[in-house]
Formats: sequence, C-alpha cells, structure tokens
Amino acid sequence: MIARTREEIEPVLAKYYDALAQFMVGLAEIPEHAVILEAGCGDGALTTHLSHLLQESRILCYDLYRGVYERDLNTLKERALNISIIKGDVRDMCIHTGSVDFIVSNELLCDLSRNDTQKTINEFHRILREGGTFVHGCLSPYPETRAQELVIIADAYSADPLFDHDWFSPPADELAGVLHSAGFSGITVEYFLTPVKLSGDAALCHLKEWVLKPEFFEDYSAEINCCGVEYPVEQVVSCQK
Repeated sequence: MIARTREEIEPVLAKYYDALAQFMVGLAEIPEHAVILEAGCGDGALTTHLSHLLQESRILCYDLYRGVYERDLNTLKERALNISIIKGDVRDMCIHTGSVDFIVSNELLCDLSRNDTQKTINEFHRILREGGTFVHGCLSPYPETRAQELVIIADAYSADPLFDHDWFSPPADELAGVLHSAGFSGITVEYFLTPVKLSGDAALCHLKEWVLKPEFFEDYSAEINCCGVEYPVEQVVSCQK
C-alpha cells in the first residue's frame, strides 16, 4: 500500500490497521462476550478495527496519555467507539488478577526499556485469565531497505520520549524470552507482510506528526524525498497463560 500525497495517508493507514487487526484476532480463540484489553491504544488507529471485529466483547483501552501521547486521548474519544478508556501505567496496572480474556497491543513495548518491558509482561500475565491469549505486534528492528531504515532513524530523533527505551523494537527472539520468563507458553512468532510505503509529501507529512527533533529533517529530508519511507515488517508474537 502506497501513499504519495497527504490526502492518501489516512485511507492507506486505515487499510493497514484493518488488515493488522484481522491478523491479530485470527491468532486467538476469543470467547463470546470476552473482556479484551488493548494496551497502549494511543489514538485508536487499531482500536477502531478491533471494535468492529469484536462487537460482542467489552474492550478496555489502557494508556498513560502523557507527554507526546496526551493529544491522542481526544482523538480516541472523537472516534466515538463503544469502549472503556482507562488512564494508567502498563507497568503497574489497576486491573484485577485473572479478569481479562484477551490482551492485544501494538507498538507499545518499543517505548519501554528492557526492564520495564519485563514488568509490563509480568502485569499482562497477572491480569490474564488461565487459557487467555496475549498478542503483541511491533515493527522489525532489522530494515530490509533504506526506506525502512529511515523509519528506524526517525524514531531515534523523538523530541519528547515518554520513557527511556533502548531499542526501536524488541527483537522477536528476545521478546519470546521475556514472555517465557513471565510464565507464558505456546509462544509463536508470525510476520504481517502488508507493507506501507509513503513517498514525497506523504512521507514528510507523516513523519512531522511524530514530533521529531528539527535536526532529523535537516539531515534526511532530501533522502526522504528521494526514496520515501516504508514500515518494516511487523513481528506479531502470540502466547497463552
């Protein structure tokens, strides 16, 4: 999927997240009238499509909504979805033990350090019911093209990171180890192979929404205009309690 102008960005990303939501839900056996937690839901880009797929379930949207992510709360509310919003820290969650049937998150752990990732995964294991499933998606930290590498470079220029983090995304094998140490089993890694590429005005417009340091655009605008940016392959890890 390719966006060449700023007007094409939103429909292209909507198709991407719709396909990703279907992919993630397809990895779990979700009971009727399930309690579902989306952790780090942000502005609801994925939430919108999860809510359409899981209309009979109760969806809890959990996010801290501080710093650069504070503005996302209003965007999520404007989507007028049938969800419950909880403001809180995923490292210490105000949710009862064993009360959630399915946990899904996307591009959450990339914002956390390795130590905080372990704390968060431990919390997910605690609140998930026996037999429940956790599915997490993150962009691969191993770029296959220069356009993908520019996305990874851009992330390092974040102007206001909310947490200290030491990776662009957790490598799938390292994340599998963290999940295992928390007590999860049946750990599998799938790859979501629906690419998003943005070129020209679309690429620069999209990156400016990321709140990056001015130096990034000074150093890389010419190259972005030349080759655009492309999301790396999505690593989707699933496991059971």
